[in-house]
Amino acid sequence: MKTVLFTYETPLGTFWIVPEPAGRVQLGVDRRKLRTYSSAKTAARAVAEHATGYEPWDSGSGIVAPAGLANWKRPDPQRGRRKVRKMIE
Repeated sequence: MKTVLFTYETPLGTFWIVPEPAGRVQLGVDRRKLRTYSSAKTAARAVAEHATGYEPWDSGSGIVAPAGLANWKRPDPQRGRRKVRKMIE
Protein backbone atom coordinates (compact mmCIF):
# COMPACT_ATOMS: atom_id res chain seq x y z
CA MET A 1 0.00 0.00 0.00
CA LYS A 2 1.30 3.43 -0.90
CA THR A 3 1.25 6.21 1.64
CA VAL A 4 -1.23 8.91 0.78
CA LEU A 5 0.44 12.27 1.11
CA PHE A 6 -2.56 14.55 0.56
CA THR A 7 -6.30 14.39 -0.17
CA TYR A 8 -8.76 17.03 -1.31
CA GLU A 9 -12.51 16.43 -1.27
CA THR A 10 -14.68 17.92 -4.02
CA PRO A 11 -18.31 17.38 -5.09
CA LEU A 12 -16.97 15.25 -7.98
CA GLY A 13 -14.74 13.00 -5.88
CA THR A 14 -11.73 12.92 -3.59
CA PHE A 15 -8.40 13.74 -5.18
CA TRP A 16 -5.33 12.05 -3.70
CA ILE A 17 -1.57 12.32 -4.13
CA VAL A 18 0.80 9.40 -3.47
CA PRO A 19 4.58 9.08 -3.92
CA GLU A 20 6.04 7.41 -7.00
CA PRO A 21 9.59 6.33 -7.86
CA ALA A 22 12.21 8.90 -8.85
CA GLY A 23 10.72 11.59 -6.62
CA ARG A 24 7.50 11.91 -8.63
CA VAL A 25 3.92 11.74 -7.32
CA GLN A 26 0.74 10.16 -8.68
CA LEU A 27 -2.49 12.17 -8.75
CA GLY A 28 -5.78 10.34 -8.69
CA VAL A 29 -9.44 10.81 -7.89
CA ASP A 30 -11.48 8.20 -6.03
CA ARG A 31 -10.38 4.87 -7.58
CA ARG A 32 -8.95 6.39 -10.76
CA LYS A 33 -5.26 7.05 -11.30
CA LEU A 34 -4.66 10.19 -13.30
CA ARG A 35 -1.23 11.64 -14.12
CA THR A 36 2.17 11.73 -12.46
CA TYR A 37 3.84 15.01 -11.56
CA SER A 38 7.23 16.21 -10.43
CA SER A 39 5.87 17.32 -7.04
CA ALA A 40 2.75 17.36 -4.88
CA LYS A 41 2.58 21.13 -5.35
CA THR A 42 2.48 20.71 -9.13
CA ALA A 43 -0.25 18.08 -8.85
CA ALA A 44 -2.33 20.39 -6.62
CA ARG A 45 -1.88 23.18 -9.15
CA ALA A 46 -3.22 20.89 -11.91
CA VAL A 47 -6.35 20.30 -9.82
CA ALA A 48 -6.77 24.06 -9.26
CA GLU A 49 -6.34 24.71 -12.99
CA HIS A 50 -8.77 21.93 -13.96
CA ALA A 51 -6.00 20.25 -15.98
CA THR A 52 -5.90 16.78 -14.45
CA GLY A 53 -7.00 14.52 -17.28
CA TYR A 54 -10.23 13.73 -15.41
CA GLU A 55 -12.88 15.12 -17.77
CA PRO A 56 -15.73 15.63 -15.26
CA TRP A 57 -13.42 17.82 -13.17
CA ASP A 58 -11.54 19.50 -16.00
CA SER A 59 -14.72 20.56 -17.80
CA GLY A 60 -16.34 21.84 -14.59
CA SER A 61 -16.29 25.58 -14.15
CA GLY A 62 -18.13 26.32 -10.92
CA ILE A 63 -15.83 24.49 -8.50
CA VAL A 64 -12.73 26.21 -7.18
CA ALA A 65 -9.78 24.34 -5.70
CA PRO A 66 -6.75 25.83 -3.95
CA ALA A 67 -3.64 26.36 -6.08
CA GLY A 68 -1.36 25.12 -3.32
CA LEU A 69 -1.39 22.36 -0.72
CA ALA A 70 -2.42 24.52 2.24
CA ASN A 71 -6.07 23.39 2.11
CA TRP A 72 -5.35 19.77 1.19
CA LYS A 73 -5.57 17.25 4.03
CA ARG A 74 -2.71 15.11 5.24
CA PRO A 75 -4.37 11.83 6.21
CA ASP A 76 -3.80 10.50 9.71
CA PRO A 77 -1.92 7.22 9.15
CA GLN A 78 -3.96 5.46 11.84
CA ARG A 79 -7.36 6.69 10.65
CA GLY A 80 -9.04 5.98 7.36
CA ARG A 81 -6.22 3.75 6.08
CA ARG A 82 -8.61 1.11 4.83
CA LYS A 83 -10.78 3.58 2.91
CA VAL A 84 -7.80 5.22 1.23
CA ARG A 85 -6.23 1.86 0.37
CA LYS A 86 -9.44 0.82 -1.40
CA MET A 87 -9.46 4.09 -3.32
CA ILE A 88 -6.00 3.62 -4.82
CA GLU A 89 -5.69 -0.15 -5.27
